[in-house]
Amino acid sequence: MNTRIEAAADKTGLDISVVIPSYNHARFIIQAIESVLNQSHKNWELILVDDGSTDSTREILDQRYRDHKQIQLVYQTNHGAHHALNQGIALAKGRYVSILNSDDVYHPDRLKTLLTYCDASVSGIAFTPVTPVNAEGAEILALDHPWCRLYAQLMRIYRQSGASEALLTGNFAVTSSNFFISTNLIQKLGGFRKKRYNHDWDLMARVLHQGHAIECVGQQSLLSYRIHDGNTITQNTLKARLELKLILQSFVPKNEPLLAKLLRQMQINMRSIRHEHQARVVQKLREGYDLHIHKMLQDLQAQHEQAFSQEQQRYQKAISDFQTQHEQAFSQEQQRYQKAISDFQAQHEQAFSQQLARYQKAQADEQALHQANLTALQSQYQAQIDTLNQTQNTLLLQISAQEHHLANILNSRSYQFAQFLSRNFNGVKKLLGLLK
Repeated sequence: MNTRIEAAADKTGLDISVVIPSYNHARFIIQAIESVLNQSHKNWELILVDDGSTDSTREILDQRYRDHKQIQLVYQTNHGAHHALNQGIALAKGRYVSILNSDDVYHPDRLKTLLTYCDASVSGIAFTPVTPVNAEGAEILALDHPWCRLYAQLMRIYRQSGASEALLTGNFAVTSSNFFISTNLIQKLGGFRKKRYNHDWDLMARVLHQGHAIECVGQQSLLSYRIHDGNTITQNTLKARLELKLILQSFVPKNEPLLAKLLRQMQINMRSIRHEHQARVVQKLREGYDLHIHKMLQDLQAQHEQAFSQEQQRYQKAISDFQTQHEQAFSQEQQRYQKAISDFQAQHEQAFSQQLARYQKAQADEQALHQANLTALQSQYQAQIDTLNQTQNTLLLQISAQEHHLANILNSRSYQFAQFLSRNFNGVKKLLGLLK
């Protein structure tokens, strides 16, 4: 079987098969897939197995990634994360399997870094440091955060005492998203077993039990692990610890020297379980108290908003009443002003009309006087003209008589003789001179 797997991987030429189990992570699934698409190493395939999501995950996947050549989408009814992981591993054609949960995010150089390391050395599971992020994707940087304190403790034990010692305390790799393992080995181990909360821890224990190493590669974080209310292990910590106890008992034989230490650690874990359970009860009570306070604040805010609304209504009514009164007073004042203007205009028009009537009468009287004077002058002028006409007629008669008299003179013999003498004056003069 192993030989056939290696031959198939060599035949396809694929380096890595990324397997993403998905369940109701529509809010995060795109960011997870895009972190694979943005890898600096490009020789990979992505097998996404949706475990019967009831949100919009399938619509998102079909719409955005159905036709992508490197992505294979698989849909199944809900059987649990281990089943979805095994389904993807069974379809893997790459030499290595890299797990990515649908709410986590790869660093762009993660696949390149782990592939380079695993090709150079034999390793069971390779993983890297992890950066916790919240539901919105912001890094959780507070060193006193409970998760950060626990993670720092696990990694310190891992570096000082090795993987076996660290695994007794907790999952130092944090999540199955941090697993990079040869396809040959994980299929030889039978994939993930049916564990609700600790299938990743169970696989690590089996890898170590088979004599393989679990190695942290480098100091740089190449995985963002998202902490939110939907994390599986946070849904029921008590059941998760009880499941872990059964896994521990199944791996350690009674004559194993490590058993005593393991049992002590288990007792510590169980006390931790009880303390954690009590803490969760207290937390629930605190949450209930917080909810009560929150409800009181909401009620107070609602009362305040209601009182504010009523006060605002009263204020608006007062403004409206004042505005109405002001408009009424303004209207009355405007009416009085318009009446005053109208009265003044009427008085002014009456005075003007009287003044105009006086002016027009004076003008008419003056015009009548001028007309009478003009008529008198015209009469005088006409009389003078008549006198001149009579004088002219008399002169014309005199002139006519003079012309008649002159004509009689001109026609008389004495005048003709005189004319003759005038014309012949010089000759007569000479004749008279000769006579002398």
